[in-house]
Amino acid sequence: MQVAGDYYHLVRYDVIRHVPNNVRRLLDVGCGAGCTAQYLKQVRDIEVVVGIECVPKVAAEAAQRLDCVHVGDVEQMELPYPDGYFDCILCADVLEHLRDPWNVVDRLRRLLNPNGVLIASIPNIRHARVLAKIVFDRFEYEDSGILDRTHLRFFTRHTIEQLFRRTGYHIRFVGVNRSRSWKFALLNVATLGLARPFSIVQYIVEARSKRDVS
Repeated sequence: MQVAGDYYHLVRYDVIRHVPNNVRRLLDVGCGAGCTAQYLKQVRDIEVVVGIECVPKVAAEAAQRLDCVHVGDVEQMELPYPDGYFDCILCADVLEHLRDPWNVVDRLRRLLNPNGVLIASIPNIRHARVLAKIVFDRFEYEDSGILDRTHLRFFTRHTIEQLFRRTGYHIRFVGVNRSRSWKFALLNVATLGLARPFSIVQYIVEARSKRDVS
């Protein structure tokens, strides 16, 4: 998960490791200052890296790192690329900020080539800390994390899978980022592993278009 002060400048190594080695054209939705996409371009020898960023000042910084950056709201944007143009699309901590993530994911699908993959990281509202806040009537928005005040949508693994399946994708893999504190380790031991699902901070999804699945 992003840390507030570094939000736009993180290199998302947890997301990068899911990007296939044969990617030649990449779209990073919500690219921030372009650090993740720039790193991918350098280490994977990607030919074309395109970003989308809604904050003009941050987008200007990304434009110095990437081949092209579109500034604006992805929900209102018509991208000037033909069907199947991109090998990989990143949506790292983006979909929960959108009014209609279902529509965006659906529209992005046409941009994937027949072997392309969309990779998304999405916070898990079912995390133990959030559930405790609900139980004790302390569901309050925060500056960053699962309860980021700019989040418009909240997801569990079930609703994440629904999001992709209902918009024409086949989920190839679901990874997780977990809380690593000693408190969760003790809780997991005390519950004989039953608490393990509630330590998941974030899911990372690899999805392909169903048209490519035999």
